[in-house]
Amino acid sequence: MARYVELPARVALALLVAAAGAIHLYLYFDYFHRVHVIGVLFLVNAAAGLVLGAALLVRRDSLLLLAAGGYAIGTLVGFAISTRWGLFGYHESFWGGWQEAAGGVELAAALLAALLLALRLA
Repeated sequence: MARYVELPARVALALLVAAAGAIHLYLYFDYFHRVHVIGVLFLVNAAAGLVLGAALLVRRDSLLLLAAGGYAIGTLVGFAISTRWGLFGYHESFWGGWQEAAGGVELAAALLAALLLALRLA
């Protein structure tokens, strides 16, 4: 059973990670290119998400699953820090359309990566 679930789940994870990267790329060009340090971090996040999403489609590697989970969780933690205390002098609001979209995609990616890792270890 796990064999039949792994491929569609892996494709879904790749699309979620790439979508998170695409959201950050859009937000970089929309506004964050004007924000010192944070703008560059959005661009790095976008590149990492797009490359990781493509790699997940090509390779079946546990390390990539771990990297996808780390990417999603790391992005969520960075967002939480920027809303609570600020990050490099920038304070983000917790609620908003793009915040909710990115947060939902990243949360789904983190959960799916954890599920795939658990299936791989079982």
